[in-house]
Parts: sequence; C-alpha cells; structure tokens
Amino acid sequence: MSRGVALLAIAVAAGVAVLQSTVLQFASIAGIQPDLVLIVTVYAANKNGTMTGQLVGLGAGVVLDVMGLSPLGFYALIYAVIGAVYGTTKGKMFVDPILMPVLFALVAVLIKGILGIGLAGLYGIDGVVGRVLSTPFLIELGYTALVSPVLLGLLSLVRPLRPERRRGERL
Repeated sequence: MSRGVALLAIAVAAGVAVLQSTVLQFASIAGIQPDLVLIVTVYAANKNGTMTGQLVGLGAGVVLDVMGLSPLGFYALIYAVIGAVYGTTKGKMFVDPILMPVLFALVAVLIKGILGIGLAGLYGIDGVVGRVLSTPFLIELGYTALVSPVLLGLLSLVRPLRPERRRGERL
C-alpha cells in the first residue's frame, strides 16, 4: 500500500460521505439511502488490504461523525473495523462483478448494524436495537446491496485505487 493510494481512497470516501449526507438526498427510498461510504470502504479494503481499509473507514467515519448527531468516534470505529475485516479478503477471493459486491454489501451492512448496537450500548444511546431490527434497516440493506455492483464498477475505473500487480500475481 502506498501512502498516495490510502490518501486518495480516504479523500474519495470522505467526498462520498459529504455527497451522501447533502446532495444525494433525492436518491432515498422511503427516506432511506444506500450506504455508499460503506461500499467505498469495502472496495478500498478488498483491493488494498487491511491498513488502507482501516484508514479509509476511520477517515470516512470521522466525516460522518462530524456531520451527524452521533458521538465522535461512533462511525469512525464502525467503519474502521469493517475496513479491517474486509482488508483480510485482499487476494484471497475471486471478486465476481455482481454477486460478490452484493454479498460484501449485505454482510457489511449487517456488521455495521451489530457494531452499532454494541457501541450504542457503550455510549448509552437508546433506540438503536429497534432501528437495526426494523423495516428501514432492511430497506437500507437491500438498497445498499443493489447499488454496490454499480458503485464498485465505477470505483474500479479509478486506476490509482487499484493495487499494482506484480508479475504473475493474481487479484
């Protein structure tokens, strides 16, 4: 992982976080948006490894924390953990252009919900368990899964975000 790739991935994730919170409000279904920041974090982690995934998750999470009502560090920790988990998949699995992005997104949103419940308990935030076990959460889960192949396809066009291959190495 080069420093430039990590910084670019963090900038992309932070930019997506700002866009998702402001401009992309029109793309909501029943007031629910897909978690595009999560998809960017998963992509960066899967392509560039654990350290980049953690840094991208942390950077994007801090942006979400500052822009939202959550306590500082809430989303930063959740997204950093997800980045670390998906960073372990680097070079270990075949990434199908449709099926794997959907599966990655489904599992990532579920991890986000489970970690959110745990952190809400630590922070003393009420109502998170009901939010995770609700219809809006299921809409977010499905919507994020549907959008993930398209966004991952667009991210794969950004050459600097893709890792450099060494001769004979497979991704």
